Amino acid sequence: MGTEHKITRLAIGAIAAAVALGGSGTALAQTAAPNLEGVWKIVTPSATLKPLSGPIPFTAEGRKDYDANRKLKAAGTYDAYDITLSRCSSPGVPRLALTPMRFKIWYRQGVVTFDYEWNRAIRQINVGVPLQPDLMGQGLVPTMTGKSKGHWEGDTLVSVMEGGSDRTLIDDLVPHGFDLKVTERFRLTDPDTLEDRITVEDPAYFSKPWDSVVTYKRQPDAIFAEDVCLDRVAAHQPAFPK
Repeated sequence: MGTEHKITRLAIGAIAAAVALGGSGTALAQTAAPNLEGVWKIVTPSATLKPLSGPIPFTAEGRKDYDANRKLKAAGTYDAYDITLSRCSSPGVPRLALTPMRFKIWYRQGVVTFDYEWNRAIRQINVGVPLQPDLMGQGLVPTMTGKSKGHWEGDTLVSVMEGGSDRTLIDDLVPHGFDLKVTERFRLTDPDTLEDRITVEDPAYFSKPWDSVVTYKRQPDAIFAEDVCLDRVAAHQPAFPK
């Protein structure tokens, strides 16, 4: 009986050690990557996503739709091209990056979640876990925020978004199609500064990929109040503040 008791104690000890090692291994894996969690706010609010160099490289189709959007904006006919302003629809990616309101980043179980103060919108980046299965059997069904797959490259979180709806815009005017691909590289340039380096691709609308950078500053942790975009519109306030 004593021998059996001793063996049992050894087995339990081995299991506990394995669990401890597994736990510490997980902790090490999580601490190896920079901690992007926290509340952030854009440094320089802007309605436009500005290329790092030169003008946006429109194709003929892209230029035509862009010019059409400019005319619709001048006429105030927002529902014909910008349903974020007219119906409070999700701005999509990358336009969400331009929100002047705060957002919170948190990471749980292989998913990086962006919790936006604007209309309490949510965006998720799957990191190390499969994307949600296609339950409808229709392939990649376009959604307002698309599907984002992420991975770590050293100190940088890389996110690739595809499958976005063509009803969203790159910013307040720039159009795109179903083949939009947005690659984002998130990294801390210092403990309180977050950089989002954005690469936009869509062969139907842009003759080549183009880059932009948006910078955010860390904010005090806070619980966001409810923000109802439709209430703001009813009060004749901007749906998507600039």
